Amino acid sequence: MRDRDPYLDWKGSTTNRRRSERYRPTKGTTAQVEGRSYPMMDISQGGLSIYDYGEGTVPEEMVVSLYCTVEGFFVDALKCRKVSGHRVVTYFPFGPTALNRIGLEIMENDPDMEQKLAPFIDLTAVEV
Repeated sequence: MRDRDPYLDWKGSTTNRRRSERYRPTKGTTAQVEGRSYPMMDISQGGLSIYDYGEGTVPEEMVVSLYCTVEGFFVDALKCRKVSGHRVVTYFPFGPTALNRIGLEIMENDPDMEQKLAPFIDLTAVEV
């Protein structure tokens, strides 16, 4: 049995309301929210999705920093707001795991935003 990929499950989902195309983040990218690190599910020019493995609460509006530990990229102080939160069950070899998928909209879309986010978008990812 093949593992389910939450990214691919949501990319084709009817709940995908993002105006921009979603991409996998560059390997090693995390989002920092109020001193806590969250793995990223996907990213686009208008927002991003993060995983929350716990029952932690993400505020409705926040400042997010993106870090790529592998490549050394970072973007600091992105103003975001929470636009969705869903419980997702994904299957790993050791059994099902429940995740919280949290969608964040980037509230400040200045002209340089595309250039700031470009290093975090993995255009080489192979879709399966």
